[in-house]
Amino acid sequence: MYLILLLITSFLTLNAYQLAENYVYKNAIIYSIDLFPEIPQKFEILKIPSDKDQYRIDAQIITKTFELHGIAIDTSKTRYVNFTKQSPIDFTPLKIQLESMLREHYPSIQIEEITITPRGYLSALSKETRGVFDGRFYQHAKGTFYILTPQGLRHYLDYSVVATISVLHTTQKITRRERLSGFNTLLKPIHFVSFKDDPILRLPDQPSRYRSNLKPGQLLTLRNIETIPLVLKNEKVVVEVKSDGLVVEFGATATQEGSLYDIITIQKSDGKRIKAKVIGENRVEFQ
Repeated sequence: MYLILLLITSFLTLNAYQLAENYVYKNAIIYSIDLFPEIPQKFEILKIPSDKDQYRIDAQIITKTFELHGIAIDTSKTRYVNFTKQSPIDFTPLKIQLESMLREHYPSIQIEEITITPRGYLSALSKETRGVFDGRFYQHAKGTFYILTPQGLRHYLDYSVVATISVLHTTQKITRRERLSGFNTLLKPIHFVSFKDDPILRLPDQPSRYRSNLKPGQLLTLRNIETIPLVLKNEKVVVEVKSDGLVVEFGATATQEGSLYDIITIQKSDGKRIKAKVIGENRVEFQ
C-alpha cells in the first residue's frame, strides 16, 4: 500500500506544474493562464491591490486555488511568489549597450534576442542610463546588472541573451604540448550558454600549444593552451657572451624550457652546466 501511495505521489509530482518565484504582470487580476499559458482552464487566481507595484504571496495559497480546479501544482522549490508590475519603459538603450559590449568580446556573435527584466517596478529610464555589469558578464548568456537612479540608488535587472558564437574545437585526439594549428582545430558555431573561461575564437597570433591531453570535439578556452616558449628543453641554442664591447657566440643545449627573459640552465659541449637568460627564439645570454 505504501509503495502504491509513493508511486502516485511521484506521478503527481512529475506531472505537476512548477510554480516559479517571480512573475511580471500587466493586469491586476491574475489568471491561471498568466502563470501557465499551456493550462487548459482559465480561472482567477488573485487580484493585486491597485496601490501595489510589487506583491508577495504564500505559494500554498496559489496551490489551493489550483487544487480546487483539480490541477496539481509543484511548490517544492517555491515558498513565496513575487508579482511585479510590468514597467512601461523601453529597455532598448540598455539592450544596445549589452549587444555592443558582447561584440567587443565576440566580434562574430550572432544575436537573435536580448531580454531585460527589472527586479521591481521601474516607472522611467533616461536614454543616458548605463548598465553596470560584472567583469565576467560576457561568459554567461544570463545574468544580473544594475543601474543607478538619479538619487544614486542601485536598481537591479536581469538579462538573457539568445545567440550563437563560433568557437575553436579540437578535431582529433590531442596530446599534451602538441602544437595548436588549423590541422587539429575547427571553428564550430554553438549556442551561447555559459563559458568557464574565455573561449578561443581564432588561432592565436603567437605560436601556441596544448596544456594537456584533450578529446576530439572539445571546445577550447584560454586555459587549454599556452604560448610556446622561445626555448624548448633539449633543443640547441645560441649562447651570446658579451665582453669589452665584443659578442662571442657558441652552441649549447637547453636543459629547461624558457620564455623571454627567463633564467634557464644550459649545457655546454663539455658537459658543464651554466645559467643563461632567454633573449630570443633559441637564443640565450650568458649570465
